[in-house]
Amino acid sequence: MGSKITPFCLHSSPTFLFFPLQERSQLDLLKQELETYAVPVNLKWSWKEESLGTTLEKNWTQIVDSHLKMSKMQRHQQEALWEFVHTELSYINKLVIIKDLVIAALVNLHRSGFLSEVTPELLFSNLPSILSAHQLFWQEVIFPMLQDVRRTGMPFDPLMLKMGCLQFPQRFSCYQHYCWEEENSLEFARRQMESNPHFFIFIQWVETHPQTQRMRLGDMQAKPHQRITKYPLLLKSVLQSTQNPHVQQTLRSMLSSVNSFLESINDYLKLKDEELALSISAQRVDGYEVEGINEEIDKVTRFSFSSCFDLTGSIKGVGPGVVRKLLLEESLKIRGRKDSKLEVVGLLFSDVLLMTKFQKKGERLKVVRPPLALDRTYCMVLKDGCE
Repeated sequence: MGSKITPFCLHSSPTFLFFPLQERSQLDLLKQELETYAVPVNLKWSWKEESLGTTLEKNWTQIVDSHLKMSKMQRHQQEALWEFVHTELSYINKLVIIKDLVIAALVNLHRSGFLSEVTPELLFSNLPSILSAHQLFWQEVIFPMLQDVRRTGMPFDPLMLKMGCLQFPQRFSCYQHYCWEEENSLEFARRQMESNPHFFIFIQWVETHPQTQRMRLGDMQAKPHQRITKYPLLLKSVLQSTQNPHVQQTLRSMLSSVNSFLESINDYLKLKDEELALSISAQRVDGYEVEGINEEIDKVTRFSFSSCFDLTGSIKGVGPGVVRKLLLEESLKIRGRKDSKLEVVGLLFSDVLLMTKFQKKGERLKVVRPPLALDRTYCMVLKDGCE
C-alpha cells in the first residue's frame, strides 16, 4: 500500500509562543466557539433495520446455542468470525466519530470565519465515502449473518461473507483515492500544527474531547489504511480454523479476491506515482523549435515526432496503463554544425530521447534537438566515421 504510514504525535509544542493582542482575542473566540459547539450525545451508528444496531453482544457465545459442545477448532472459527463482525462495527463507529464530531465541528468553525484554509478534504480526503461503503457492507453482508445467528442460535456461517468479499473491488474502490492522498493529508496536518495556532487549538479540543475515545488526529487519518489491510488477516484466521473442505475452498477464493483488490490499490498508487514523476519532468522541459541535427540523421528521425510532441501523452503502441518513465539523466557533449561542441542534458525516457540545455536562469530545460523515438533510432556509422 505505497509507503508505510505511522501516526504522528500532535501534542508537541507549537513554534508560536507569543501572540499579539488581536491574535489572542481571536484564539479566545475560537475556544469559546468550540466550547459551545453542540456535539451529538450519541455518536454510535444505528440504522433503520435495527434501531439499536450498535448494541452488539459482548461475545458470540451469547447467541450461539451450541458453543459448549463445540470442538476447540470450531470455537476458534467462531471467535475468528466474531472478530470480523465486532471489529467492523467498531471501525464504522470510529469513522462516524470523525465525520459527525471532527468534520462537523470544523465545518461549523468555517461558518464563524475560522480555519477556512483547512477543509475536510485536506485532512480526511474522501473518508465520508469510505464510511458509506462500510455501512452498506454491514447492512448487506455482515448484519444478515449476525441476524441469522440471533434468530436460529446456529453457528456463524463464513459462506454468508462470500459475495461481500468477492465484491471488494466494487464496494471499496473509494480506497484508491484515500490511499493516494493519505501522505498529503498527514503532511498537511503536520504543517498546520507547526504554523497555525487556530488549528493547534482545534486539534487540542478534538483530541481531548471525551467522545473521540482518545484518538489522535494521526490515528484518525490512518484508520482506513489500517482497516483495509486487515481483511486478509481476518479471513486467514477463519480459514485456519475451518475443517470442511468445501468451505476451505470458498474461503481461499474470498481471500484471493481481497488480496487481488489490495494489489490493485498498489498498482493504482504505482501508476499515480509514475504519472506524478512524469508531470514533474515535463514541467522542467520547455517547448521546442529546433533545427535538425544534420541532414544524414534527419533523414532517419525526421518523422519520429511532430513539432507538438507532448511528453505526458500516451506511448504509441501500448495500453493506457503504461506511463512514460525517465530512465536516465546525463550531461553530455555533442557535435553540432561546423564541428562545434554543445553541452546538453540528455533525458532518456522509456520511448524517447530528449537533448536539452539549461536555460540561463533557473532549472528549466530547453529542447535543443528534435525528440528521438527509440524504436526508430539506430546507431549508424556516419561519413566522418563517428556514430
